[in-house]
Amino acid sequence: MHKSKFWNGISVLLVVLMVIVIPFQTAHAASLPDILSALTPANNVAAANDAGDGGGALGKLLGFLFNKILGPILNLGDGISGGTNRNGSLSGKVITLDPGHGGGNPGAVGSAGVQESQVNLGVALKLKKLLENSGAKVVMTRSTDRYVAAPGSSLGQELQERLNIAEASNSDLFISLHSNSNEEPSINGAMTFYYADAAKPLAENIQRSLVKATGAANKGIETATFYVLRNANAPAVLVEMGFVTNPTEEQKLDSSEYQVKLAQGIYQGIMNTHAN
Repeated sequence: MHKSKFWNGISVLLVVLMVIVIPFQTAHAASLPDILSALTPANNVAAANDAGDGGGALGKLLGFLFNKILGPILNLGDGISGGTNRNGSLSGKVITLDPGHGGGNPGAVGSAGVQESQVNLGVALKLKKLLENSGAKVVMTRSTDRYVAAPGSSLGQELQERLNIAEASNSDLFISLHSNSNEEPSINGAMTFYYADAAKPLAENIQRSLVKATGAANKGIETATFYVLRNANAPAVLVEMGFVTNPTEEQKLDSSEYQVKLAQGIYQGIMNTHAN
């Protein structure tokens, strides 16, 4: 059954490529490897958008072919499932997602070399899709591996710039995503922090849903005075999704499948708190 769907999808894609893309390729001197790489639904798409180039006309065309033709036939797309109505239960909500660290600051690094900054970004991009599919406007403090503030800025300026992005968008929620570390490698589990009382229900719901979706050890919720929590204008939480310093959890956090579960858990917590 799956093989049949696969070959049907490939056949459809090849026909469309021959009819549309190949003439386009001749006119713009695009190579076959360029076309094949453009068909990959990786985070590079988000990176291009963040840089502001949009991927060009050919990239947009190939993105349409993958997302609207091949993707639905093969049921592809990062394994994300959730809301599908852009006028749905989060319609009107503006949510800022803040993948912690980035650029020359990788955050915590596990024994196998997994960097916190990459885990945070991977989950944030998956969560973005879920929230948008439920009608929310999602603002990213970063969509690539980069600093948010200008080069040479202090840590305080870097953190404030993340809040500036949220405030400029009149965000209703601020969700900061992190991966934890500890000198004791046996410590593992997920936890969620908040500062203002208004954010406590969100922290509770996210923690509950996150543990249910992933099976991670429940380290509960706590108040904290982290900069992005105490200075945020909107209800804000900081989610520590697991410990990269725990070898087993490090391997999970580096897995796209586990990142999907993390995104779905956080998404469900937001839905349980703020859905219309």
